[in-house]
Amino acid sequence: MTSYAILTGDLVRSSAIDASRYPALLQALQQCLQQFCPPGIAPPVLFRGDGFQLATLPAQAFIAALQTRLTLLSLRSDARIAIAVAPAEQLRADLNQSTGQAFTLSGQLLDRLQEQYWDWLDPQQPLTTAEQLLLQLVSVQLQQLTARQAAVLLAYLQQQRPAHQQLATAFQTSRVNITHLLNQAQYSLISQVVDYFTERYAGHHGATIND
Repeated sequence: MTSYAILTGDLVRSSAIDASRYPALLQALQQCLQQFCPPGIAPPVLFRGDGFQLATLPAQAFIAALQTRLTLLSLRSDARIAIAVAPAEQLRADLNQSTGQAFTLSGQLLDRLQEQYWDWLDPQQPLTTAEQLLLQLVSVQLQQLTARQAAVLLAYLQQQRPAHQQLATAFQTSRVNITHLLNQAQYSLISQVVDYFTERYAGHHGATIND
């Protein structure tokens, strides 16, 4: 049976977000999530005003969660995200009508999140203690980022790790400043973690959704 990664999340301290910022925040969130929705898989959904859910391939789970948080951090917000990798028996055209172990586990995991900003559950290939620590260390690093650092790191990852001068041109600043911002964001280490979790699920492929 095919496994999927289901990311279920909500905005952190959403009640404190100014109403004037909400439309741009949700639009950026939707656009980010959409990047990780493979062909044939139901599109991501936003619900309850501050919640969201994405179905993607396991190899894309970490980078999807990472870029989602960076997108929000660049806009001075953040999210709690529960990642569950498991079968999704009834993955339909509408995620709200989809069911399966992956959806159940992701929802339950989000309910249990308290001080952590994200967590990961995979009953078939459980994360080791070292992998769980790695996940939380990255989260701690993300919480230290300024909006500017988050924006630059996000662009670096979205653009497939371009030359620093290319980013400097896009951000209308110097290459030295871009390199400084990326170094502060620990871009090299975070890129290696992205590669690690991508490789962990190499070979996992999804299937066409049900009507």
